[in-house]
Amino acid sequence: MRSKKNSISKIQIFAFALVLFLGLATFLFPKGTPELFLNQYHHPLFDLFFSTLTHLGDMIILLLILPILALRKVSFALFMSLAAIVQTILILITKHALFKGMPRPAEYLKEVSFYQIPGVELHHWNSFPSGHTATGLMIAASLMIIFSRKKHFQLLFLSAGFLVALSRVYLMQHFFVDVFAGAALGILSAWMGRVLYFQFFPSKKLNCSLLAFISFGKSKRTTTPIKNPEISV
Repeated sequence: MRSKKNSISKIQIFAFALVLFLGLATFLFPKGTPELFLNQYHHPLFDLFFSTLTHLGDMIILLLILPILALRKVSFALFMSLAAIVQTILILITKHALFKGMPRPAEYLKEVSFYQIPGVELHHWNSFPSGHTATGLMIAASLMIIFSRKKHFQLLFLSAGFLVALSRVYLMQHFFVDVFAGAALGILSAWMGRVLYFQFFPSKKLNCSLLAFISFGKSKRTTTPIKNPEISV
């Protein structure tokens, strides 16, 4: 990780501003109306696509990505780990403390008939914010920082993150305001993770692969000091 090379791009800043704007715009509509509108446009292919894609917001995806990043650079994995810790703390504070017990669409709209995707179990409580969206956008924003000089990669990661957010509404697991809040927290977590990394891990020794890092540690332990030839015994 390098502060100039692994920076926060304009694309990320624009995305953060966009989710804040859209999140505020949701208050212009009665709660549940945008979700029911989207729910009308279902299709078996969309059902399969979004019910599969939504798992990109599972924590297991993060656990799969971290060792891959470590094999590239230890600093990348450490940075994303810090971002994940920040995101977990933010979700615990908001979802399970400040807004604990907020009804999800299945509970809030239980008197309304809507399409339910086959095979998807609907949850009823702890709606705000969306944890899957926060995880998905935290991963996406972190990867965007890692690949900050590759615009096409950034757009790919951001698109995947937003599709995870959309999947949560399509599956009627969350309201739009939930996913916009989750997206903002996810992006913010990546930014805070970056700050923490450069604050507490400024050493360039971490800018190597995990294998090289381990090999360096072993060689350092096994190296024996060379006796000074000028000193006689």
